[in-house]
Amino acid sequence: MNYETLLLHEAIRLLIISIRQQRRQTQQSLSIESGISRQYISQMECGKRIPSIDTLSQLAIALKTSMGSLMAELDRIYQHLFWQSQTNQADKTDDPLTRCAAETRNASLEYIRRAGGLDKP
Repeated sequence: MNYETLLLHEAIRLLIISIRQQRRQTQQSLSIESGISRQYISQMECGKRIPSIDTLSQLAIALKTSMGSLMAELDRIYQHLFWQSQTNQADKTDDPLTRCAAETRNASLEYIRRAGGLDKP
């Protein structure tokens, strides 16, 4: 499995946890509303299972949101993880241009975070 796929899996995991907690739902209540077993929800949140599009659709309905909103939030989390990983890799380099780009990215992410554009995933 390539690195981008692993990042996507982590983003899906964080998405499910984040939205469920924002809605103040337990795994059990989400299970009842979505028709997905509590164990499966737990496995998705632990990263042991990756939901299908149909499962994500069931979750969107149960969480009273659209698939478009769910996918937008997934993209936001993925982008955050991706740039965070790029910054971590750039911090380990001796190339001054790469380090400068990483520092600029860090400052930009901090500005966005303070402006309320990047919540914790």
